[in-house]
Amino acid sequence: MIAQALVAVMFVGELQGEPLKPIPKPAASACSKALASGTGPSVAELCLAEEQETKSRSAKDGADRERLRRAAAEHYLKAASLATTTDLKVAALDALARVYGPEALDDYGQLEPVLREIIDLRPGELDPALRLAKAQEDAKLFDAAEETLLTVRRQRPDQSDVFKALAQFYARRATAAHSVETAAERQPASAPGEPDQNGVYQVGAGLKPPSRLDQPIYPPDALAAGVKGGVQAEIVIDPSGAVIDAKIVRSIPILDDAALAAVRNWQFRPSTVNGQAVPVRMTVTVNFTLDR
Repeated sequence: MIAQALVAVMFVGELQGEPLKPIPKPAASACSKALASGTGPSVAELCLAEEQETKSRSAKDGADRERLRRAAAEHYLKAASLATTTDLKVAALDALARVYGPEALDDYGQLEPVLREIIDLRPGELDPALRLAKAQEDAKLFDAAEETLLTVRRQRPDQSDVFKALAQFYARRATAAHSVETAAERQPASAPGEPDQNGVYQVGAGLKPPSRLDQPIYPPDALAAGVKGGVQAEIVIDPSGAVIDAKIVRSIPILDDAALAAVRNWQFRPSTVNGQAVPVRMTVTVNFTLDR
């Protein structure tokens, strides 16, 4: 029956003129990998846990979803305690960390010791330590996350992924901590389409933003660290279309200077009111993406 169904699908695809694509092979689950190596109480618990976790993904009721995830966690924990090989124990703990993670139970108190046990079992692997640092950061334990990353850097001084993780961590922390202008410090904005006390018009209410052409230059250190995102700047454009003032209103510190350098070089088609070119104020976003 399965073969007939596959033939039918292929035939329909040919009739519709669509190229036939190979059916991707599903990734092997922890249960199937364990069964391939043998059976035993630990494997049985691992498979029971995986079954509960799978059911939780399709549960519509939040209480049922959590109950199934808690049940899965209990079975994964038993599987780890009964494991007779390091590989089986790590597989169970890795799945347990997933269940305790932010996309499932979001229980940092339970997640942290599991990740630390994986680190002890796999001292040469980088990923468990990076997962621990990210879990600490998500739990707002920023000093602990930094110390975890610094410890890994000291242990692996020549591994570029560690420096990249540190750079991304510091970029996120700097962005969160960076103080931009408060509402009280900012110049009172005029109504959209109206001039302020300096005669600068606020874009909006029929006054369209001027168009421009330019691309920001990606800072090499930010590119190497994998830092990306959009920096917002408030700019003032004079009647000739030149940017005469620019300041950051939403910051990514490692990208701010490049964003300001970009917007200060932008040239705009002047905005007009009643046929007369006027200065305008507007907020722009300078996007930095890694798809280059």
